Amino acid sequence: MLDSNKDATVSDRISNINSTSVGNRNWSRPPSGRALDELTKLNNLISSVNLSAHPDSWKFTLDPSGIFTTSTMSNMINSLKYGIHSKNLSLPLNKFVPQKVFIFSCRVIQQKIPVRCELNKKGIDLHTILCPLCDQHIETIEHVLVNCHKATLIWGLLLDWWNQNNTLISNINDVIISDQGFSHNSIGSSIWQATKWITCYIIWKHRNLNVFTSKEWNPVMIISEIQMQSYCWISSRSRKKIPIAWHQWLINPSSYVTSSSNRTGIG
Repeated sequence: MLDSNKDATVSDRISNINSTSVGNRNWSRPPSGRALDELTKLNNLISSVNLSAHPDSWKFTLDPSGIFTTSTMSNMINSLKYGIHSKNLSLPLNKFVPQKVFIFSCRVIQQKIPVRCELNKKGIDLHTILCPLCDQHIETIEHVLVNCHKATLIWGLLLDWWNQNNTLISNINDVIISDQGFSHNSIGSSIWQATKWITCYIIWKHRNLNVFTSKEWNPVMIISEIQMQSYCWISSRSRKKIPIAWHQWLINPSSYVTSSSNRTGIG
């Protein structure tokens, strides 16, 4: 505002002498008061600036390449919001689940779910670190999602529904990573894995409802939600709608995905 030439460029007002920026001022009146303080701060900021003869250009300073991309920004948002970076995710993508379920599954593997055991490690004062569902064992991620007797009821109902009673689910690896039961059927394996991830997500959801709203743990209602939610998410995320009726999905999805492994409608 005090420059006598309102059209002056930055290079008109800054010269580099012995690698130090020096101001070439042309004031309409000498700065004083608060303006003088601001000038001192400005001089400190530009003291190490070296101007070049190249035209001005935009640079995305949050990426070493200086180039802005939506994927870079998306990774940064995920890192800030969820504490992970897509390049560091420990699971391959599963197109049959929404991003929130995929990220939840990644956080399970990375031991970043805020169960009471993990909160206690961070120094958060809790009245108890026992599982809020059974009140018998320390609440670890593996306990609350797999080994708590209330969680095992859900997994038992899931295995009965999928006709996978010979499949063992005893730890987080069995739930999140293992493709046992459909190892030679990529479509079946992906859908089975998606269903297990969704089951974990809904178990955690109802754990939180039980803790924060005192909602009763109802295995029948929970497995019904898993059946409905998995069908909606999996069918809507297929390249084409999965050609299976809702009642068929309820009866035995395992037989369907096994018989349809070569169908192009799912791939």
